Amino acid sequence: MLLSAKITKQPISGKYPEQIFVAPFSTAEWTWVKFEDENYNEFYGQFQGKPNTVALSPKNKFCYVLTDTFLYEIDCETLSNYQVLDFCERGLSITNVTFSPDGKPLFSDYYTIFTITKSIDELVQRENSKLIENSIPVGYIHFNNWESHLLHINAETFLEGQPIKLILDATTMRIFENKENL
Repeated sequence: MLLSAKITKQPISGKYPEQIFVAPFSTAEWTWVKFEDENYNEFYGQFQGKPNTVALSPKNKFCYVLTDTFLYEIDCETLSNYQVLDFCERGLSITNVTFSPDGKPLFSDYYTIFTITKSIDELVQRENSKLIENSIPVGYIHFNNWESHLLHINAETFLEGQPIKLILDATTMRIFENKENL
């Protein structure tokens, strides 16, 4: 079982065990993730694409590694059991991934935030993923940080392009404007 995962630089060759997570095609850029398991063993994963983010929750059986080209869904118990989504080929854009405090995976593209219930297969057919309603039309969504059950989000208003701070309440799955930190 994975305890931690973080994006890092390439390790010294041979110092740690390494696993290459194969993608549908090769890219010039690579992402390195340092993992630690329940026995505090450290090892590295090598992923194709420029680094974006990694998400891990003790309340979910998957770890997600997001690069500029691929989304990797890795089984935390059996690392050799993983899926890779080439979201560019599917006409999708995925720019953020995180887990809510209760272990629900949250993703975003530039304009919407959505969640899945089973696996990344649901992202291929977006009608199976659940969009989270937002009454404020925004673009360039960026997940910042969690404060308890509140996800802080930076974005831009859709038409004006003005910065806006939002909060996603993970208990209600509602988004509202954060007027305190403007």
